[in-house]
Amino acid sequence: MRYLLILAIVALSGCGTMQFAPTEYPLRDGLIAPMPVSGQAQVTNGQPQTAPVIVYSYGGSKLSSDLRSITEVMAQQTNKELSKAAQPVPGAPKTIELKVNSLLSKYAGFHWNSNLNFDAKLGNGEVVSMTVPHTSGILQQDLNGCIAESVMKLLNDQRVRTYLSQ
Repeated sequence: MRYLLILAIVALSGCGTMQFAPTEYPLRDGLIAPMPVSGQAQVTNGQPQTAPVIVYSYGGSKLSSDLRSITEVMAQQTNKELSKAAQPVPGAPKTIELKVNSLLSKYAGFHWNSNLNFDAKLGNGEVVSMTVPHTSGILQQDLNGCIAESVMKLLNDQRVRTYLSQ
């Protein structure tokens, strides 16, 4: 009986929720085309939610994070990529307020598929909403890569590029 209890404790120790801390997954040069940016552009984190959310669950394994932290990584990477792609011209300042609404990865047999849904509120009031898919053979890369791919999709979106150039 004692051995069964110890076996049960050891077997269940792999279950539970672990913390996922999002980090930047670098984008290679050339994925975001150079663009004219009229005035100084600033991307900010508009997500106030800090409650834990599940970003991956399969079997007994779960990863959790919070939407504010995920949005912060996306905002920082967007600012970085924008500074690399920008061809500055004089003009009024531009703002983009990001808000990640969800990030979820699902196991699909030897690889993971994730989706990130976000809103980007442009300084002119327009809201650009996107759901961006990503696939990888490594779970951490799938989640962080989905954030990076969302940055790429945002900065290559014609509505965003037009706003930044005005």
